[in-house]
Amino acid sequence: MGIEIEVNAARCMGSKTCTWAAEGVFVMAGDVARVANPSAAPLDDILAAAEGCPTGAINVKKDGQPL
Repeated sequence: MGIEIEVNAARCMGSKTCTWAAEGVFVMAGDVARVANPSAAPLDDILAAAEGCPTGAINVKKDGQPL
């Protein structure tokens, strides 16, 4: 199954924190972040992006379990 990354568009405020923390994984689509390439950055960077999201809009799972 691997890594699953989800951005809750309703919660995203467009701070772009994720795009800096995990460059290439997240991109902005207007005022909302979306996942572009889940394998573009190491898992540690993706988790840092999720933890740094000011609204908690990013969820990361591995093999179906939240990280």
